[in-house]
Amino acid sequence: MRRPGRWGIRVCVLFSMGLSVWGSFGRSSLSASWTPPAAGVLGSPLFGSRGDSGQATTETPRVPASLTLAAAIEYARRWHPRLHAARALVRIAQGDAVTARLYPNPTVTFSGENFPAQRDRDLEWFAFLSQTIETGRKRQWRMEAATWALHMAEATAQEIERRVIAEVKLAYERALLGRARLELARENLETFRQIVRYNEVRVAEGYTAEGDLIKVRLEAQRAEFALQQARLDYERAKIELLRAMGASSFDHTFELQGDLEFEPVSIDLRELERAALERPEAVRARAELERARALWELERARAKPDISISFGYKRNGPENTLYGAVSLPLPLFNRNQGQIERAEAEREWAEAQWRLTRGEILAELAAAYRALEIATEQVQTLRREFLHRAEEARAVALAAYREGAADLLVLLEAQRAQVSARELYAQALFEYRRAIHEVERAAGVEHLPRRGAAPISSFEKANSSISP
Repeated sequence: MRRPGRWGIRVCVLFSMGLSVWGSFGRSSLSASWTPPAAGVLGSPLFGSRGDSGQATTETPRVPASLTLAAAIEYARRWHPRLHAARALVRIAQGDAVTARLYPNPTVTFSGENFPAQRDRDLEWFAFLSQTIETGRKRQWRMEAATWALHMAEATAQEIERRVIAEVKLAYERALLGRARLELARENLETFRQIVRYNEVRVAEGYTAEGDLIKVRLEAQRAEFALQQARLDYERAKIELLRAMGASSFDHTFELQGDLEFEPVSIDLRELERAALERPEAVRARAELERARALWELERARAKPDISISFGYKRNGPENTLYGAVSLPLPLFNRNQGQIERAEAEREWAEAQWRLTRGEILAELAAAYRALEIATEQVQTLRREFLHRAEEARAVALAAYREGAADLLVLLEAQRAQVSARELYAQALFEYRRAIHEVERAAGVEHLPRRGAAPISSFEKANSSISP
């Protein structure tokens, strides 16, 4: 039996070592040449380095004792689990982009023939390398589709962040409204306690019937119950704010730093429309359209067969030869017709989805802008007339009651009307500030420019302040 000579063994060993070095060089050069795109949300505070991924499993810190709206938003950006999940989505898309850039792996083959060897037949040894060469620019279209998929993931993460911020803003305003109602309930209870003490003195002196004192005490008890309910609603609102911020501890002993104020905003509707068309939803819809086009081109390219080239070494007894081959599939039956049709339909769907998304964004902005106009008119009307009239009616009823010209029921009714007016004003301020945040969300902007707080009348400062 003939054995392969030393020269043939050396060729096989060198051939194997070359393949190993080539493979390691290819991997290192590819990893060194590719860096994640810096565009999109990867540069925003939402996305840090890969080392920050451990934050998703850590306990969130407690909120500060005095919480502003800006601090609540920053807390949510840093610690909300949904935003950590959004970071993971982008990293998944980055991994897909890396995969799309890779070339097909080569195949190395070692084989032998004519076992067992006979005297009249020599052993044959083969060592060859096969490599698939992609045709039709498949790699280019695959990379482009993965790039647009990464943009879609970034836009999705931005959309999640925008929704989280909108929820935080709304929850913060609800908490401000709850605190305003709590302060109003405290003032109302203190007013009834003063009326109770006044009637106790008059009953003791014989100027007032004891039935009036009983009625006032009942009203004071009702006001005390309303105070307890307002305190519960305020605590619930703060817990809901913590949930919107993504906190894991719901200690609601913190206080809000801010008031329900009427802050006129400066709005340029055309600028807002241009900003709205750059919202994450619009960016994602455009990226989805471009990805669908790239996938369509990729499926068309897959109809073209790839070429496989083989090259290697063959030893037949004492003879050493080189080996080469080229293989090409014949696209007689399967020319990827079904996937091309599917990709074309997906491209048409993406085009229609982009038109739909654009119309929905502009409609949402128009509705939010109109709601802000109506809320502004309501607040201004209440500030100018409604609050002042309710306070005047209460003051007249109180003066008449002290002079004996009006009975207790008139005073109680005037007090209820004044409290209802202030509650309505607080609700109107909440609706106004919520309308501002809705416009910000519809336009995709963080903060609308304010023109400064409107002048507050002495009546609002002294009697109708809804902040503690």
